[in-house]
Amino acid sequence: MNEDRGVPTIAEAARQIKAGILSPVALVEACLARIEKYDPTLNAFHTVFTEEAKLAAKEAEKEIESGNYRGPLHGIPIGLKDVFYLKGYKTTSNSRVMQDFEADEDAAVITKLRDAGAIFMGQLNTYEFTFGGRPTFDALYPPARNPWDISRSTGGSSSGSGSAVAAGMCLGALGSDAGGSIRTPSAFCGIAGMKATFGRVSAFGDLPLSFSFDCVGPMTWTSEDSALMLQILAGYDERDPGSVETPVPDYVSSLNEGVRGLKVGMLRHFYSSDYDAPEEIVSAIDGVGETLRELGATVGEVNLSPLIDWHAVGRVILPAEAYAIHEENLQDRWEEFGPLARNRMMLGSLVRAVDYIQAQRRRTELLAEIEGALSEYDVIITTAMLTPQPPLDDKAPFPFLDVPMIAVPFNLTLHPVQTVRAGFFEDGMPIGAQIVGRNWQETTVLRVAHSFEKQAGLLKRFPNLD
Repeated sequence: MNEDRGVPTIAEAARQIKAGILSPVALVEACLARIEKYDPTLNAFHTVFTEEAKLAAKEAEKEIESGNYRGPLHGIPIGLKDVFYLKGYKTTSNSRVMQDFEADEDAAVITKLRDAGAIFMGQLNTYEFTFGGRPTFDALYPPARNPWDISRSTGGSSSGSGSAVAAGMCLGALGSDAGGSIRTPSAFCGIAGMKATFGRVSAFGDLPLSFSFDCVGPMTWTSEDSALMLQILAGYDERDPGSVETPVPDYVSSLNEGVRGLKVGMLRHFYSSDYDAPEEIVSAIDGVGETLRELGATVGEVNLSPLIDWHAVGRVILPAEAYAIHEENLQDRWEEFGPLARNRMMLGSLVRAVDYIQAQRRRTELLAEIEGALSEYDVIITTAMLTPQPPLDDKAPFPFLDVPMIAVPFNLTLHPVQTVRAGFFEDGMPIGAQIVGRNWQETTVLRVAHSFEKQAGLLKRFPNLD
């Protein structure tokens, strides 16, 4: 077990930068040194902004010294999943189809982070066109590796983001999530990840996988750091058709209010009977409920439709929408797709209109179930993974046919979810839990997540990279 991540959290760094104790230049140089040392093995980045980051750090330091402190992300090294428009750079989504694409403007979240003073460290690897499942070796760039065990998968599709944050090569990263693509790599890599309420964070300038539930969000070491990033990322954007004009609360001020008096519903049957998850997962997720009970929450059990029902709906809607987005390129540029990503998308071409409509109808029924549960409970807890991290070289073309998608239920219902580290397997690999809240109540989700992390003390364990 390694006892040092090598860099501070965003919250720690922000306090030190504001107080003049930590230099943004020194912080960026520390991250660049870790990238130089570890990324040749981990493949988290495909492009590192070495000189750009150094220059931005110097400018940030001058601003802060002159009294123009922009806030807790000022001078903080952040990695960018390569699905976001970034003017002056290619946005590839790890596909040869997009290898020459360069947007003429920045994604909304890129602008927000830049305005907040964040330092961009580089572009992070992803699964081709963000289609999750197993990593592929046939895309534009090689797959990112898991810092806890480089022979194991990071999960996807925000694979580079999970790897880079876990390895301390940046303090936070952008991810996107249409079926668990923030939450799965967060769980597999032992970090925190937030899928906010659909419409909370602008998806303008994000290369999508799904029209109806693709989300953008932060991936960080702690839930406190997720709150700091979400505070910057959240907000209405008229350029995004899914964006909702609703007030953005203060995500940070309520983090330390605790959970006493809150009602927590454990969604156990997803991982204990609908799917026979390993005992280590069952014990770890049940332990989240026990920890929250010790902190004063009331803990009960939630019963919904079987997980396979949720999985079936997601397996109709997600490939159908992915195929609709990429149909023209699949027809005209077939050979430029990696075979695994191409074959996964082609499943969507087989979905009939009646199947899609029936899936949306069933989705509405499942949404009502979650709303009913959340009328009784403040948050719902379930697992973020049903199996250990698979081998990186597992080439199963359709892994989602073997194991139900545990993250997709909350894409279907659009609710906010935070992934937290819940424990470890016997071999030292991390286990992740999902904390689900009511729509627009990310404050409560983050408050519960932060309370659990402080009490459980599991974040004091780090990947042993040496």
